[in-house]
Amino acid sequence: MKKTQENAINANIPTSIGHYNNSVRDYLATIKLDAITQHTIKIFKDNAQRNKYTDSKYNKAVEDFNTTHGLLLLKKGAEITQKNAIAYHYINFPYLNKEGMKSAMNNYRNYVYQYNTNVTKENKGISKYNKSIILPTCIEISDLKKIGQVQESSQGLFARDYNMEIEALNAELKANYLSKKRIQKVKYTSEIVFNVLVGFYISQLKSRNIYLKALGKTTRVLKSDLPKLKIDNRKLATHTIAGIPRLDFCKKTAQNHIKRLREAGILINYKYINQYKPISVHFNAQIVQILEGNPPKKQHTHNQLVTNLCEKKLPYNNDSITYIKRKEIKDYENFIASNKCGSTTKGDACPADGYKNTTGISNIKKISPRENRNTMRKLLPDFLQTAPEKTGTNPLLTRNFLAKLMDDRELAKQLTAGKYKQYTGLSYHYLRKIVQYTNVTTEEFRAILIQDFIKSSAKIWKHHDSVHIGSWKNAINELNEVLFDKITQKETLIEKVKEYRWKLEFARKWFLKRNHSALYPSLYFDINRKSSSGIGFFGLHSVWLTHQKYLANKAQKHNANKRNENARKRNENAKRRLANGIKAYKSGKYTANELYNYVQDNLPHDCLVELTKTLGNSIHV
Repeated sequence: MKKTQENAINANIPTSIGHYNNSVRDYLATIKLDAITQHTIKIFKDNAQRNKYTDSKYNKAVEDFNTTHGLLLLKKGAEITQKNAIAYHYINFPYLNKEGMKSAMNNYRNYVYQYNTNVTKENKGISKYNKSIILPTCIEISDLKKIGQVQESSQGLFARDYNMEIEALNAELKANYLSKKRIQKVKYTSEIVFNVLVGFYISQLKSRNIYLKALGKTTRVLKSDLPKLKIDNRKLATHTIAGIPRLDFCKKTAQNHIKRLREAGILINYKYINQYKPISVHFNAQIVQILEGNPPKKQHTHNQLVTNLCEKKLPYNNDSITYIKRKEIKDYENFIASNKCGSTTKGDACPADGYKNTTGISNIKKISPRENRNTMRKLLPDFLQTAPEKTGTNPLLTRNFLAKLMDDRELAKQLTAGKYKQYTGLSYHYLRKIVQYTNVTTEEFRAILIQDFIKSSAKIWKHHDSVHIGSWKNAINELNEVLFDKITQKETLIEKVKEYRWKLEFARKWFLKRNHSALYPSLYFDINRKSSSGIGFFGLHSVWLTHQKYLANKAQKHNANKRNENARKRNENAKRRLANGIKAYKSGKYTANELYNYVQDNLPHDCLVELTKTLGNSIHV
C-alpha cells in the first residue's frame, strides 16, 4: 500500500497546461493548416513577441485565439508536475447549492463592475487612437490586398482581438489606415442570462452525479478538468419556469449574450461543433466556485429528523378589514376624518358602533321577514310599473320572474291539491340569467327560490295520502324563517339550491326504497329535527357531507389515474426513443458520447441507467 502511494506521488501528472496542450496536439493531428491560417498564427506570435507578453498573458491570449480559430496554439509553461508534488487535485462530488449560486452571483456582479470600469478606460484609449487615422491618398496594391485579407479573416473576432490585428497591420503598413472598434460593456440583461446558465449547470452536475452513482463509478473529477456547461441557445431563449418565460427573447439574442460573456472572460474554453450540437463552455473559476461534497448517505428511521425544517409560520390575524375604493366614496375626506381616532360621528351614527362586538341603540324599527314579504307583495304591482331599470337589464324578463311570487296561502292550497307533484324546479341556467340580466333584489330572489324549493319538495308526498293545507302552511312559515338565512349573494343562493335539491331527491328515494311514509311537511321541515333518527330534512346535513367527501375522493382518484396514465405514456415514449437511439448507435450513426448527450438532455435519468447495459464503460463523462 505504501509503495502504491509513493508511486502515485512520484508519478508524472500533467498540469492544466499539459492537459490543454494535449488537446491541441490531438486536434492538430486531425487537420491540415492552410496558408491563411498559418499567416494568422504568424501575426499572433509576432504581435506577442513585439508586446513582450508574459507567460500568463500569453496563455490568456492563446485561449481567446483558440476559442475563435480552433485549437491551434500551445500554451507556455510546465506541462508535467515535478516529483514529490501533490499529484491529486480532485473534487470528490462536484455540486452547487443555493449558497453557491448566491456566491456566484455576487462574484459575477463584482467582476462585471471591474470589467466595465476597465472597458471605459480602454474605450478612451481607442478613441484617442482613432483620432490619428488618416485617409489613404496613394496606397500600393499589395497593401490593399493585406488590408482585405485582414478584414476578411477578422470578421468573427472579438473587439480586442480585432484591434490587435488592426494595430499590427497599421504598424506593418507604417500608417494608421484602419480604426479600432469600441469594446462593449456587459449589460444588465446578461446577469439574468448568467443566472439561468448557472441553474442549467446545477442541473447538469446533478444529472452527471446520479448517472455515475447508478453505474457504481466514482464522481471524482480533476479541478482542472471540470465538466463543461452545455448550452443550447434555442432552449436558453425559450426557458420557462412554471410555464412563464424566464428570458423571452429569440435565439439570436441568446447567442449575442453568450458572446458578450465570452468576451468578458466570464465563459471560457468555448467549443463549437455545428449548429445542431450544443456549445460547451467553462465558467471562470473566480466567479463560479464548484463545491466539494460527498454523496448523501441513506439515513435510518431512528436517525431522521422529526421536525419539518421547511414549514412556514404565518401570522394569525383575526381582524376583519373592508377595503373600499376611493372613487366609490363621494365625500372621501369627511369619510377619512370620521374614521380617525378621536373624531366625532355625524348624522345618525352611534358612537357605540365604533367598538368591536358593540352595537349602538337604533331608532329604526325592525321588520320581521314575514312583514317584509307581505309589504313586498302589496307593492309588487306598483313596482312593476314604476321601478327604474338599470342599464343592461331586460324589463320583460324581470316582470316574468317577479310574477312567480305567490301568496303563501294560495301556494298551500295548490300544494294540497297536488299541482306540483311533477314539478322539476327552475333551471340553473335560467336563474343565472335572472342574476345577470334583471333588476331583481336579493330579497325578491330569495323569496322566489324558497317557494321553488317548497314546490320541488311536493314529490316526496306524491304517493302519500293527502296532506292538510294547515300542515303545508306551517311548513311554508317555518321555511320562510330559516331557509337561505344570512345569505346575501345571489350566486351563493343558487349553489345552496343545488344542495337542497340533492337532499330532497335523496329523501324521496330513501322513502321509496324502504316503503316508508314521510312525516307531514310541518314536521318534516321542523328545524329542531337535526338528528338522523328524526327523519327530517335538516337531519340530512351529515349525509350531504358524506356525499361531498365521496365526490372529492372521486375527483382525486380520477386525477391520480390521469397522472398515472400520462406517466405511463411518457415512460413508453422515453423507452421507444432510447431504443431508437441505441439502434442508431449500433448502426454507426451516433458515437457513444453523442448518444449519452442525447439521452441526458432529452430523456429521464432512468434511461441513463438503462443505457449502460449497451454502452458500458465506453462513455467518458
